[in-house]
Parts: sequence; C-alpha cells; structure tokens
Amino acid sequence: MTKQILNWKNCTLLLMLLLGLVRTEAQRINNVQFQLLPDNNKIEVSYSILPVNDETKYTTTLWLSTDGGTTFIGPLKAVTGDIGSLKLYPRGKLKLVWDIYKDVDDLVGSIMFQVRLETEKIPIAKIKFSLYQFSPDAPLGAMYGVREQKGYYGKFQTNLRFGLADYKAGVNGISNYTGNGYWVIGEEEKKSTLFLTAGVLKKLIPNLFAYAGGGFGMRNHYWSYTSFNEDDSKDKEGFVKVSDDSYVGLATEAGLIYFVKNKYPVSFGVQNINFSYWTFSTGVGIKF
Repeated sequence: MTKQILNWKNCTLLLMLLLGLVRTEAQRINNVQFQLLPDNNKIEVSYSILPVNDETKYTTTLWLSTDGGTTFIGPLKAVTGDIGSLKLYPRGKLKLVWDIYKDVDDLVGSIMFQVRLETEKIPIAKIKFSLYQFSPDAPLGAMYGVREQKGYYGKFQTNLRFGLADYKAGVNGISNYTGNGYWVIGEEEKKSTLFLTAGVLKKLIPNLFAYAGGGFGMRNHYWSYTSFNEDDSKDKEGFVKVSDDSYVGLATEAGLIYFVKNKYPVSFGVQNINFSYWTFSTGVGIKF
C-alpha cells in the first residue's frame, strides 16, 4: 500500500486526553500541545501531569483512533520520549514523539489521540534520622526521628549548667533577703536551660518536612551575690534567681527539616516556654 502523507487541510486532527486506570481522580493529563515535525513522518506531543508526588509511579501510553474516537488501537509502539514508565516525580512539560509509519500505513480520517495514564503507589520505607541541635542558650542537644509521609521525633537541648538559688531577685535587687546586713549582686551571671520535647512530622514536598511538638522547658537566669554583716564582714556567697527573666513550664516548638540529597537533614525552628521566652533552634544530622 502506498504511503499517504497526512493532509492537514482535509483531515480533522484532534488530540484527546483521557485518564485510564488512575487511582486518584485529582491526577490528570493536561496542557497538551502537538505538532507535525518537518519530515512529515513524526508527530510530537507535549503534556503534563497534575498534580504529581514522589510516592507514585506514573506510566503513560499513546493510543490512536481514525474514526473520531469510536474505537482506539494501541498502545502505539513507535513512540519515544516521555512515554511508558516515567521518571520519579515527573514535573513540568513532558514530550513524546510518534513515528507514524512504523505503526500504520496510512493516517487519514477523523484522527484522535488518547493518552492513558496509570498510577501505582510506591511503598514508603521508614527512615530514621538524628540531628545535633543548637540554640543560643542551649548549645548541646539532639533530635531523633522517624519519617514516612508523616513521622515523629523526640528532642532535648541544654547548656549543662544547673544551679540552686538562695534568693529571688527583681529589678530592685533581692526580693526575699532575710539578713540584717546588706548585699551586692550582679558580679557574675549564668543561665541554665533545658528543653525536653517530642512531636510529629509532616511531609510538605519531597525531602521537606514540617515539625511541631511540645514538652517541658526551663530557662533560669542567675546573678551571683555576696552578703555582708552589719560590721562589713562577709556573710555568704551564692546565686539569686532573676524572676523577671526566668521561665519554667510548657515548651512548644515548630520548624522545618530539609533532607539534603535525601540523606543529610538540616533543621531550623522556633521554640518557647509558656509563650513568653522565645528562641530559635537549628541543627544538622544524618539519616540511617
């Protein structure tokens, strides 16, 4: 049979996109464009799949109808490009090229194309990870977590400085001094900080997770003091707790964890105690 080159003026060439064997109605093929290539023997088709995610395997096939869509033949074999099993997370414009006369002898009539999409859920393995955690008042810490589509984590942070206070202090100095002499405060200061928190993870996009949690928080501010007797002799030394700048109670936090090359987690978030004392926390780590 003699080859007949496609006559674009006399033929009605339509490109029709359908979803076939799709497990979620939200995913579909759109933004479709096509053109006859200069050699008149091939047709290029471009399309996109929306939405897509990295938990799904996508497979497409190209089908042909010469009777206006009443019947289809396929899948067409002489197709190259973005066809068949696609790359993971196939975003953007996808392109395929059909070599017309390797599949058919003639291409005449009411032509329609059908692109069929199949999806398959990819099982998500649990991934464990840990990070070193740092914040200005608590530079020693660690986070351990397990991630899937969702996940969970536990975290602690501290500066390993803990102490007891003999008195309380405010803006006017020691507020509960019981001696008969006088005192001097503020020559030395220290802060003791501890966060014990746990929470949940939620994937936002591939390799980027949000986290949120709560637990116990403590951040105490201390000043040193020296008390003296009435005759100016030294009485005792110790620390006072600065009540206006000390916090103990409910700790809450939220932030983001990004897995660089899907292997090295980097985190940044904010945390607080009683919604009064606020600080940031950042960290780096590895998955295993």
